[in-house]
Amino acid sequence: MQGSAADATHIIQRYVSAGLQARGHTLTFLAQRNLEEIICTRDIANVRLGPQSWSASRWFVVAEKTAWRFQRWLGVPYLNVFSNYRLYDIGLQCLPGHDLVYERNTLYRDGIARACQRLKLPYVLYIEADDILEHDIMGKPITGLLRWRARQTAQYNLNAADCVITVSEPTRLHLITHWRVPPEKILVFPNAVDVALFHPDEAVRQRVRANLGIADAPLILFVGNFYEWHDVSTLLKAFAVTVAVHPAARCVLVGDGAKRRAMEQLAAELGISNAVTFTGLLPHAEVAHMAAAADIAVVPYPVLQQELWLSPLKLYEYMASGAAIVASSLGQIAQVIEDGRNGLLTPPEDISAMARALCRLIDDRMLRLRLANRAREDAVQKHSWEHYLSRLENVFLAVLHSQPVGSL
Repeated sequence: MQGSAADATHIIQRYVSAGLQARGHTLTFLAQRNLEEIICTRDIANVRLGPQSWSASRWFVVAEKTAWRFQRWLGVPYLNVFSNYRLYDIGLQCLPGHDLVYERNTLYRDGIARACQRLKLPYVLYIEADDILEHDIMGKPITGLLRWRARQTAQYNLNAADCVITVSEPTRLHLITHWRVPPEKILVFPNAVDVALFHPDEAVRQRVRANLGIADAPLILFVGNFYEWHDVSTLLKAFAVTVAVHPAARCVLVGDGAKRRAMEQLAAELGISNAVTFTGLLPHAEVAHMAAAADIAVVPYPVLQQELWLSPLKLYEYMASGAAIVASSLGQIAQVIEDGRNGLLTPPEDISAMARALCRLIDDRMLRLRLANRAREDAVQKHSWEHYLSRLENVFLAVLHSQPVGSL
């Protein structure tokens, strides 16, 4: 886990699975490798393909190939019907003997939920975001039959779930209003942080700074993928104002994505390329080292056409690391960061306000330390993975005993 570069989704799933196993639970991992191969194993280091019955038969394979040829002839996209039947079949073979199924939602997949319904197994669904809405905001909308299929499978999963776990209050409200999910079966689980991996460390701080060649210069950090909902442009423009006042200041941006090249070009246009470092993707442990080296960590988000539903993993990792936080006052962020107590909030897309916050923290070391220390305390007491897993276990127990989950 600590040595690999991965996006937040994979990091979260690894922490949940490893944490549950460490607490004595036996897990079986069921996942699609591709449209035809589905893994069912208890040892992810030695994966095995799941057993099939009727979905391995000659008639099923012929029907699948015939249907796909006919769809292509008609110009119909692949709708994942047969791959879901295969997943359903393998679920029927793999899932008996288990107490509960916990699935992360994804587009076009309902085979696991259908298997749980058939086997009468308790089914808990984790939803990080509305994938259809996410594509809309990214400017890559799912259209036509694919959109119908995505909605059909998502709605089936939501209806089948005994409990739906999501990451933020805006997501919960979205599920209620747009997907008609009963409020009493939705729980909000904000993301969490490994407080042992992300923590203040003076030796690491000095080593990273020496490697960056910045010694004691003010260091500002951003971690994240360069997506539409990461407002790196406002950060760079605010940093350009900041570096004019504090010429020694440096900004490090960790991550990659579709807009990275545009942000590198923006830094050049602003004349700050010599003060800005784009590292690309880093192993998770190195991200922790970067956070320990930073004076200020920034969580920049723009105003979106839809209310922000995300639960930024980096927010909690910053909080645990000992950096002072500057964050856009949006969504869950504004519920976690209390302005002047454990960080500074600025209006979204407000370059001047962000620049003022950065300069204020550079100028006031005691304020920086006070905010960072309080954020670390909050991370340990409220947002650790241990706290998250304890709550998740309670949810599983309630579902297993057919008890209400709304108050958990």
